[in-house]
Amino acid sequence: MAPETIPADKTAKVVDFVERRRSAGLPVGAPVEDVGRPARARHRARQTVLFVLTVAIAALVGTAVWRMARAPVAHGILEASGRIEGRITTVSPKSLGRVVKILVDEGQAVGKDQVLALLDDDAQRQRIRGAEENRHALEERLRSADTQLAVTTEQVPLQIAQARDALTQAEGSLAEARANAEQTERDAGRDAQLFGRGLIAAQQTELSALRARLAREALREAEANVARAEKGLSLAELGRQQLEAQRQERDSLSRQVRQAEAALAEQESYAADFVIRSPLSGTVLTRNIELGEHVNVGDTLYTLVDLNQLYLKVYVPEPEIGRVALGQEARVYVDAHPGRPFAARVNRIYQEAEFTPKNVETKEERVKLVFPVELLLTENPGGRLKPGMPADGVIRVEADAPWPAMAGGGRLGRGLPALPRPGSWRSPAPTR
Repeated sequence: MAPETIPADKTAKVVDFVERRRSAGLPVGAPVEDVGRPARARHRARQTVLFVLTVAIAALVGTAVWRMARAPVAHGILEASGRIEGRITTVSPKSLGRVVKILVDEGQAVGKDQVLALLDDDAQRQRIRGAEENRHALEERLRSADTQLAVTTEQVPLQIAQARDALTQAEGSLAEARANAEQTERDAGRDAQLFGRGLIAAQQTELSALRARLAREALREAEANVARAEKGLSLAELGRQQLEAQRQERDSLSRQVRQAEAALAEQESYAADFVIRSPLSGTVLTRNIELGEHVNVGDTLYTLVDLNQLYLKVYVPEPEIGRVALGQEARVYVDAHPGRPFAARVNRIYQEAEFTPKNVETKEERVKLVFPVELLLTENPGGRLKPGMPADGVIRVEADAPWPAMAGGGRLGRGLPALPRPGSWRSPAPTR
């Protein structure tokens, strides 16, 4: 096929076009309309081209980052996010009172048994004085009972011994009176026989009968004395029962004194509870009292947290929870200290699954089942970490797995966001 022939008039026009572009300093291939365009317009055109190139490059980088973020799960490493929490301790009074002094405020570090605040109560002071007076009265009665018991303890044996001596003496007199009565009866009988025979005078017979009668009266008196002595001995021996009763009364008073002392100690302990002390070494999170305020038993005066017992609570998806075990090593990262990992370990794995927390944005993510896991921080130098701080947690589920690399800003690598929302989870690609 023969080549097409260009007319002479068209050739002249092309030559003229090329010459004009060269004289204007433009590329030969530029549109004809650019010939004679001002330099400012040409600069604007270059900016437009640069903008388009920048957008294209950004799109390519974003695509690369998205692909990296969706990289497959790394073997041996789990990453999750959450917030740092602590074991909160509430400080409450054991007795009613009025706040008379506040010694610490929110944010202050306190030591164990450090005084936080002072309370006072006039009614409690009156109860203490009443308990003291009751104890003093019982102590006086106890001292009197001790004295009486001591006297009775010495007196009763003496009375019994005296009564026994009197009984012994009465029994001796009775034996003598009985012998004398028997003898006088025999004498009176013999004299009566002799008088009947006419051998003695009547007067002697009458005297013998009189002595016999007196002897019988003396015998009856001796018998009565013995009976009185026996009663005296029985009465003296009743002193032993009286002594035992006094001992029991003294023991009862002693118990009452101890009860009064315990009641006084209880009332004084209420007064001692007016001094509000910290039960642990930690940091004051909240102060819920004001000077002059009346507080009741059980009211929350302060809340404390031990910054050495903080933990990161994260949520691990149900398919991955089987890889997590108690005691596994972990690391915690926070935005406040970029590039500084804090050592931790898996301290608790919840046994029941739950739905992803509500603060997760999309509905699809909220319906996923996750298991809460607590990563106990084994270090917190200078109390740098605080409850409520958002953080990333990395769990090494296999002992030989490498820790993930840090990005330039101190966050975990792979171009991930600075801090995902609490409750999200991912598994970064490790780097050695």
